[in-house]
Amino acid sequence: MKKLFIICAGCFTIISAEAQLISSSDLFISSGVTVTVNGELSNTGNFQSMGDLHLRKGLTNQGQMSLNGQVVMDGEGSQTIQSLNLLKTGVFVMSQMGKVVLQAPLLIEQQLILGDGILMNTEQNPLEIADNATVMGASNSSHVKGYVRKLGDDAFQFPVGSGSELQAFRIAKPNSYDEIKVGYVNQNPIRLSSNRSLEVAELSTESYWSIKGSNESKSIQISVPSEDNRQQILQLRNNQWGIMPSSTVNNAIASEAVLSGVTYFTIGTQKSELLEKADVSIFPNPSNGSFEVRLKGFLPEEKVEFDIVDLNGKSFTKQNGQVKDLKTKYDLNKEMNSGSYILRVIRADKNQIFNQKISINP
Repeated sequence: MKKLFIICAGCFTIISAEAQLISSSDLFISSGVTVTVNGELSNTGNFQSMGDLHLRKGLTNQGQMSLNGQVVMDGEGSQTIQSLNLLKTGVFVMSQMGKVVLQAPLLIEQQLILGDGILMNTEQNPLEIADNATVMGASNSSHVKGYVRKLGDDAFQFPVGSGSELQAFRIAKPNSYDEIKVGYVNQNPIRLSSNRSLEVAELSTESYWSIKGSNESKSIQISVPSEDNRQQILQLRNNQWGIMPSSTVNNAIASEAVLSGVTYFTIGTQKSELLEKADVSIFPNPSNGSFEVRLKGFLPEEKVEFDIVDLNGKSFTKQNGQVKDLKTKYDLNKEMNSGSYILRVIRADKNQIFNQKISINP
């Protein structure tokens, strides 16, 4: 078999291939050599590179390819990377005046440098980041429009976005080695489900994050970008979008989530009634038996159980139903003797019980 070696010993060599570079035999590029391919690189043989490989018209691999050095995408317009098998490279640099379409899985073993250009892929052809590999330079002008899989146990920011705006998804350090795949999807979240919990006022109509973790349930802190401190993270659970308790710091929303199997996140807002902490109060208290029960931070449609009992457990009034339908004003001075009583409000859906002491002096 014919073999071609491009070897540099103790010097720096630059080689430029003006037309298409076709390799059907063994081709080896040693460390210290920079090869620029101005045409398309097509390989059907055994292609190995330890040097710097600049590609300006894309790559098609139908043989064996080992890119242990640096690969730089620095062409114009649109380039395509195609391969019959997984591609691996040490360092991958996006310096593209346009986009790079990834049509094969690509594993970055050391570093991904995002300078210019959008890398586009599908869920079937994710960009993979090895354990301990790093990512630099993600921005609105350079990120992944599609899917990124992270291997290992590092805290990590997935450099995903819409193609015009970075929408990074960050995770804290996992407790153990894991493989987590994150994709940013430019579609309305209601395509997954139009159902939302009572506490959700609005949800994004533009996009969502698709997350695939291990099958083992693991709680981990996640965060997504937002400049609106009213927004919170929503998760699709049991075919319904629900609010996750969130906090906003430095233009990002953070929350605790369980990444098990496939799950979806978007951003939205909570109904104004629930922005305040739920509370139950009685006015006046003490009273002569005439009083009003005030519920703060409850939704009108929310179902609760409502009961007033004496210290022996005797019930004087009991209600079940939606908050908006409950009677909240009472005149019980003919039924209740002087003494202490307990108002109980139960939110079964949230596993919360509020107990409020009432003093009656008829």
